[in-house]
Amino acid sequence: MRIITLDFETYYDREFSLSKITTEEYVRDDRFEVIGISYKIDDEPARWITGTFEYIKASLEVLPWKDSFALAHNAMFDAAILTWRFGITPMAWLDTLSMARAIHGTEIGNSLAKLVEYYSLGRKGTEVVDALGVRKKDFTDDSLRRYGEYCKNDTELTYKLFNILVQHFKKPELKLIDLTIRMFSEPVLELDTPLLEAHLLDVQNRKELLMEKISADKDSLMSNLKFAELLRERGVEPPTKISLTTGKETLALAKSDEGFKALAEHPDEYVQALVAARLGNKSTLEETRTERFLSIAKRGAMPVPLQYYAAHTGRWGGTDKINLQNLPSRGKDGKKLKMAIKAPKGYVVIDSDSSQIEARVLAWMAGQNDLIEAFKNKEDVYKIMASAIYRKKVDDITKEERFVGKTTILGCIGSGTMVLCDSGWKAIESVTLIDKLWDGKEWVCHQGLVPKGLKETLNLCGIWLTPDHKILSGTQWLEAQSVAQDESILYRALDTGAENLPLQVTSREKGWAFEPLLLNATAKDQNIRSTSRILKILKVLDVTFALSKRHIKRGIGNTLWLCKKMIIELGYLTGYPRLYLDAITHKLLTTQTMGVEVYKYAKLGETIERHSSPMYKRLVDGTYQSLKWIGLITAKAMNLITYGLFPEVITCVTKEESLHLRKNLQTYDIVYAGPRNRFTVLTEQGPMIVHNCGYGMGSIKFKTQLKGFGAEIEDAEAKHIISVYRDTYKKIPELWKESLGALNAIMDNQTKPLGNGAVVVKGRDGILMPNGLYQRYPNLRKILDDDGKEQYVYDAKRGAIKIYGGKLVENICQGVARCIIGEQMVKIAKRYKVVLTVHDAIASVVREEEVEEALAYVEECMRWTPDWAEGLSLNCEAGHGNSYGDC
Repeated sequence: MRIITLDFETYYDREFSLSKITTEEYVRDDRFEVIGISYKIDDEPARWITGTFEYIKASLEVLPWKDSFALAHNAMFDAAILTWRFGITPMAWLDTLSMARAIHGTEIGNSLAKLVEYYSLGRKGTEVVDALGVRKKDFTDDSLRRYGEYCKNDTELTYKLFNILVQHFKKPELKLIDLTIRMFSEPVLELDTPLLEAHLLDVQNRKELLMEKISADKDSLMSNLKFAELLRERGVEPPTKISLTTGKETLALAKSDEGFKALAEHPDEYVQALVAARLGNKSTLEETRTERFLSIAKRGAMPVPLQYYAAHTGRWGGTDKINLQNLPSRGKDGKKLKMAIKAPKGYVVIDSDSSQIEARVLAWMAGQNDLIEAFKNKEDVYKIMASAIYRKKVDDITKEERFVGKTTILGCIGSGTMVLCDSGWKAIESVTLIDKLWDGKEWVCHQGLVPKGLKETLNLCGIWLTPDHKILSGTQWLEAQSVAQDESILYRALDTGAENLPLQVTSREKGWAFEPLLLNATAKDQNIRSTSRILKILKVLDVTFALSKRHIKRGIGNTLWLCKKMIIELGYLTGYPRLYLDAITHKLLTTQTMGVEVYKYAKLGETIERHSSPMYKRLVDGTYQSLKWIGLITAKAMNLITYGLFPEVITCVTKEESLHLRKNLQTYDIVYAGPRNRFTVLTEQGPMIVHNCGYGMGSIKFKTQLKGFGAEIEDAEAKHIISVYRDTYKKIPELWKESLGALNAIMDNQTKPLGNGAVVVKGRDGILMPNGLYQRYPNLRKILDDDGKEQYVYDAKRGAIKIYGGKLVENICQGVARCIIGEQMVKIAKRYKVVLTVHDAIASVVREEEVEEALAYVEECMRWTPDWAEGLSLNCEAGHGNSYGDC
């Protein structure tokens, strides 16, 4: 097949360049101008075309694009120009930048200049520097000629580089590069401008209120130490880094620091506003993201910019300042942006997600076929495990025994759930290895985020997690479904989370921020059952304001100050009288008035609106907040006046059943979050402590984990359980053990298969994956940790990364899953336009009249396995809608 290698040279200046604006904005801008283009067909010498736009267009149109591959370095840029400006679409795209990223990662840099130097192919010129700010009409004949020679040299170098890199690629991966480029250069998704405009106005109004609250002067914003203190006042620990100059820990508050960048996405909008003010742009991330969507909408369809092989495991990543890989899936802002991404008229979006693909791959790679069959047949694998442990029939297994059987197969948490990190609250899917987590006692390290696939989750106080995920309630570890069904257990779990927050912080409304406290006493709650009441006022004729005061008990007296007026609206008031015991044994009764949670106790299909605002705040460690309010509501010609606490406890039945909604979500967990194997998440009612998952546990670690769940066992029993587990599912621990040998093989430059042979260790090159590419572990070596134990580490851009047997297996399983998803994407693309991939999900656009047929085909593709994965059973969930958010 013919290859046309091309390279565009375009006008740029100090303000109008790809370093200042996105590729989409640059190519679609009125200032855009093509200076010239160099192209070569196969081995023919490169040619240079310049002149008027019409002349260049006519010269390009005669080339055989329809039966040729187009090749470029950074093809996303050249493809956008060729398609958007000249209306030309080749048969397929090839991209040496994408190819180099898959082969080299970040080891040598992937610019054309660095790559040709690495492969000794020649030297890239520097004439482009002289073209800064020069329009085509301003070039002299000589300077334009020299610019053309420079461009032709780039084209020749790109073709030479391709001939080296292509030797590492199989056809499916080349097709995936083509699909990735076309998602950007041939966009079909549209953006809902009215929805975005309304959302932007809402975001801007909230931002203005936030900016008014920022009283810091410029010196405080620009001083590292003072800015760090401003963050701490919000309960956010400032990010740090190791100084390259001193080798010591220092604040990471430069605009290029990853930790500082993460603050721009902090869930607390006040923190976002602080970051914006420090940068001087006065815009929060929410506003910038929405404005970017609106800006694109005004220029045309929405290109989907994805970076091929952006992750160590081969997954795609976001680029061009639009990270659709990490678009929030819950909450007002995230959902609205997803709802704004729409299919063109007459089409719908289909989003399909592979179910539990990594768990299935693990069992398949280990050769644990009985386990994968059990998942496939929806058997209770926990009871099966307990049956082997206790030598009993499956039907005779008790709840406690089933719990022991499942401790190595823990539950999962839905995407979007906020996790307490040392840099603040972060969505679980955004947690990285550099984040420390709060485990209820201290800040702890962990060993990475684990995608757990699409699973059924239940709603617990606004977060979504699998029914079996463990939550700490007092001293007991209970399943989420148990916590959701018993109100006293629920409030004890919330109290446990609140009691064990860091001493310097406490939760505020929705718990999305922190407020510092000066503590002089420590108080504990009595473990009592809370009584809730709902008072329904019919035919509400008026809405009044309530004047609120709050009292703070600090062990040294009461402090009063006036609060803002609070609106009591419509007809629901919910009270939660709760008794607390402080450090000086002073009983204090507090009341909450709110209606936020009323809908959770409604029958399916019934809508109950939000009726009033929260007036109660739970503070910890000897500090209490009691709200007194006065409300005047007129109903049935009678004035009801309420002052302070209710004189008696009134319990009214609102509905006959309490329903906690369930839905399928992409889920995650975190590996080994400190010695206690737990971390803190945020619900709408406050924080909770949840358990994490682990890999390759021995008897000591297993015993420790059970103790964390509140179950004490002897050493001998722990060894017996682990022994039975390894005997029952012996292939999986054998794979963990085998992976240690794989690490040694990499260091010793040896070749050996791993697991069922789907992947092969190829010495220092790393792990050869089924797609013909490698997972690389550069400079893999052993070091001694602080305890004097040997630890494997390898080099990455952010520094040395720890690796161990279980983690290597996780990386490989994720990489194999990505290979499968890639080939499934190629199959779907044969019939339907693929517009996006996010982790283990694929989104496509189909005609409305074909939706049922398309759904069946997409699901068939997502259940299909490649020839090299024979015996692997896969499943999926798929949905469709007019917008991406509807799926």
